[in-house]
Amino acid sequence: MSEQKYNLLDEPWIIVTNSQGMEETLSLTDVLLRSHELKGLSGEMSAQDISVLRLLLGILYAIYTRTNEYAEARAEGAEEMFLEIWEDIWKRGHFPEGEIRAYLEQYHDRFWLVHPERPFYQVPEIKKGNEIAVKKMIGELVESNNKVQLFPIRSGKSREALSYAEAARWLLYLNNFDDAAAKQQFKELGKREMSVGWLGRLGVVYIEGDNLFETLLLNFALLNDDEPWELGKATWELDSPRTEERTQIPIPNSGEELFTLQSRRIKLNWEDDSVIGYMLLGGDQFSTENAFVEPMTIWRYNKGKTGQKESFSLPPNVSRNPSKQLWRDFAPLLVNSEEARPPGIIKWIGKLIDVVPLNKVRICTLLIKYGSMQSGVDDVWSDSLSVNHSLLAQLEEAEDGWIDRISKIVSLTEELVKEIGWLAQNISISAGATVDNSSRVNAQELAYSALDIPFREWLTSIDPKKDELDMDDVIQEWVENAREIVFKQGGHLVAQAGTQAFIGRNVIANKKEVYYSVPIVYGWFKRNIFKKLKEEGYGKEGRS
Repeated sequence: MSEQKYNLLDEPWIIVTNSQGMEETLSLTDVLLRSHELKGLSGEMSAQDISVLRLLLGILYAIYTRTNEYAEARAEGAEEMFLEIWEDIWKRGHFPEGEIRAYLEQYHDRFWLVHPERPFYQVPEIKKGNEIAVKKMIGELVESNNKVQLFPIRSGKSREALSYAEAARWLLYLNNFDDAAAKQQFKELGKREMSVGWLGRLGVVYIEGDNLFETLLLNFALLNDDEPWELGKATWELDSPRTEERTQIPIPNSGEELFTLQSRRIKLNWEDDSVIGYMLLGGDQFSTENAFVEPMTIWRYNKGKTGQKESFSLPPNVSRNPSKQLWRDFAPLLVNSEEARPPGIIKWIGKLIDVVPLNKVRICTLLIKYGSMQSGVDDVWSDSLSVNHSLLAQLEEAEDGWIDRISKIVSLTEELVKEIGWLAQNISISAGATVDNSSRVNAQELAYSALDIPFREWLTSIDPKKDELDMDDVIQEWVENAREIVFKQGGHLVAQAGTQAFIGRNVIANKKEVYYSVPIVYGWFKRNIFKKLKEEGYGKEGRS
């Protein structure tokens, strides 16, 4: 087979939304050159768009971290020099055609989707691997080979074969977010861990701008964990592709290598002008301990078990809660502490406060929840949070500054919501229901839903640069709002309680007989709310 088909630099395959709100499908080259005219990426799902975004960023790192200016800044180690390089690109408002085409044309032959020697993001041949039907490649189907959807998104031939354009998009997704179901093929390698794709292991954090050019640049950090990127090679720049199964590699220290990481060895199977399946093996992987080179995730401190090394690492995917609103992660997202380190991209945006005239910064997250044994996809969750740019410039501020105070108020809000949960459970006990966590969890979720929009609006309104803005008054405003919302939620629970719950009953608790009824447990609820507020120094007259 000596055919080469479908060059991704020339053929349309990336779905975007233009400035008029209409969808277009463009080549990789055109997406970069027209990025200032495009609202954003609009593929089949957000995880696919992130995969495309990372590819585009990998190209930008390959171009702009190899310039003489960047080399000089790296040698000098002066932060302001990196900011000047970034500012010059931002002020242009677009990526110059000459720079983009000059780089891409060097590697034109490495971007063929079908090629006998260097197929894009694939290995030319997999002698022994998992042969998989094309439907497993399609992330929006959200199913494993052993699980059939009740209401399938696709049916018939559309789930049995993909066009080259579709296959190219899902190829990127598969490389980044594939589950861990593939079995190891070569026994002589010994037992090696098979994790999900690299981005599937992260709670991905990124910044969204007003157009695609802005989105790309706002995620284009020229300093990573306060250090410059080193020189490396994108996957298409390697003299020959890595083909070994489950290869342990050093932590990538260049943007082009990290953002084009090959988590899987893939070979697409095609017939006529369609992709009908693929072969797959585990690919490149590296230790996640203190791997702060990855700027698009929160790093949490792992205390480790006895005899194990303590370090910052990625939390297990199974421990993440996809339904948790992003603002509830305000502290690990923006506070550098003993428990967590903010994403590198957030730190970079904070450095741009005097460089780019941003008002609000939209922080976005994406999380994929995998099934049992990390096989198949159970859920895909995304959220966003807008904050004033001035807040991000205060990441390193002293204790009791804006970020510290907001973080503490988020924790207090969560404590108030816990009391709603206990009220719901106590009402169930009063009615004689079997005690379980469902009533408590459901009540807490409803409370968070009621708090969600008010908190976002309150947070967005905070601008530390306003001289007239008094921190204590602003914080007190949210405390009073949260208290009112929580009491209203408590009132709803009381109103929904049945007659038996108001009558109540005796319950043995801690070897003592305690009487539970709605009036009594609601009194406990109010007392606990006021107690928590008092402990934190908040009351009707403000913070003491």
